[in-house]
Amino acid sequence: MSTNRECNALARHLVGRPCPPDVAGRYTRAVTELDLSLTPVERVIWNASCGFRPLLACLDAGVALWNRNGMIRRRLLVMFALLEASPTNADRFLFSGRSVVAHTGALVRFLLAPLAMLLGTPLAVLCLVVGRKTQ
Repeated sequence: MSTNRECNALARHLVGRPCPPDVAGRYTRAVTELDLSLTPVERVIWNASCGFRPLLACLDAGVALWNRNGMIRRRLLVMFALLEASPTNADRFLFSGRSVVAHTGALVRFLLAPLAMLLGTPLAVLCLVVGRKTQ
């Protein structure tokens, strides 16, 4: 999967917007400098997840529970930090009033979270078993 597709998938998952070009460049550099390379099995899971947003949400939930120090979780956290620091996305991290529709959407996501964790657990455990061991 190309880096731009990966960055856009992650940005849409985390903040609901496409990834700004400067953030994509920083993400690519961070992945290289921090050596966040994936094993072949992790790469397959990662590419499939970045290609299908609901699966990315499940993988995110699964690795948050079962593989907190894995490379996939680290990649997600690096992108989250970069998006949070970007002036383009500052409004996504500030308090603002919400409409009834926005509250309803948040409630639906809240109710679907256990399902995401349930579906993401096998993916996270697989990544934990075959993933690169870190210090």
